[in-house]
Amino acid sequence: MKYRIFTAAFVLLCLLPSAGMLFLPPTQAAANERLSPKPTLHNEDGSWNTAVLDQVTDYIADHFALRQEMVAANAALQTTLLATSPAEDVIYGSDGWLYYAQTLDDYQNHATLTDEQAQQIAQTVADMQAYCEARGARFLFTIAPNKNSLYPEHMPARYLQSDSPGNYELVKPYLQEYGVNYADLFTFLSEQDETLYLRTDSHWTNRGAALAHDFLMQTLGLPYTAFGGAPYTTENTHRGDLYEMLYPKGSKLEAQQQYEIDFSYVTPPRTAEDILIQTTSEHAQNGRLILCRDSFGNALHPFLAADFREAVITRQMPYPLTQVQAGDTVIVEIVERNLENLLKYPPDLGNNQEAESVE
Repeated sequence: MKYRIFTAAFVLLCLLPSAGMLFLPPTQAAANERLSPKPTLHNEDGSWNTAVLDQVTDYIADHFALRQEMVAANAALQTTLLATSPAEDVIYGSDGWLYYAQTLDDYQNHATLTDEQAQQIAQTVADMQAYCEARGARFLFTIAPNKNSLYPEHMPARYLQSDSPGNYELVKPYLQEYGVNYADLFTFLSEQDETLYLRTDSHWTNRGAALAHDFLMQTLGLPYTAFGGAPYTTENTHRGDLYEMLYPKGSKLEAQQQYEIDFSYVTPPRTAEDILIQTTSEHAQNGRLILCRDSFGNALHPFLAADFREAVITRQMPYPLTQVQAGDTVIVEIVERNLENLLKYPPDLGNNQEAESVE
């Protein structure tokens, strides 16, 4: 009898996650995670979907009941007992520091660009600058450093660094050679005494974004609000993207700085990740800003918005530079790990390319 009870309990336990899909709310993706979509019997063209069985398997694996709770429990065990991350996109460092695994090639100086491609990227940026300046606009290009480029001391020792140049080291000399107006955030941020990136996130803090803003505006030579010296409060309000990938149901919040910033959204964005955001600042001394950015612009754009009467903040790639007008200021920000996107999505200089959003 006890064997029947044990067998029934085992079968029930195996069926519970799948059966729970019928009654519990759908599983939501954590941070940058992408879950398999619900499979269909037919393709968009009406033909039979011959891969439906494989897609059903993937869908169940991503959406079974209590999945995120189990993922979080597994992560807690592995990080506590083994000091490793079970999430393929997260590197578990020392002292609670988490790193984005997609920055490993940059960190280890494993260049994914050839010298010719690095030169092509610099030429692309130079073409963007020439295009904007020909229309009477200012242009500034900047690269946001990866977290482990500035704070490598918490990376696991097993990730060894080579002496060869990485993507950034290949591209930077060509930016100078081609006369690109470049704001070197690597040097500027590394000279600061403060920790300016979040421990559980792949991005800079609001304080880091504030200082980056000051440096960009100084490089442009435009009047600006000196947020580096402005007062701020610190509150535990931020849920890191890496923490969310590692612990989907975790509730830990990290300290984040809060500033008083004077600007308004034309239409309130759904999130800071929106592809297009427009702002106004009635008392700003500068005209219009076009900020082409990635996810590092989430924290950066409010500080810049305060210094321009109008701002167009876009994640679109190719960059929509055809809307540049005389008197505009154009800032192009891209994170180190995304430099290859300048090859994949060359800027829109009137050639009507298909647009995408970037991380």
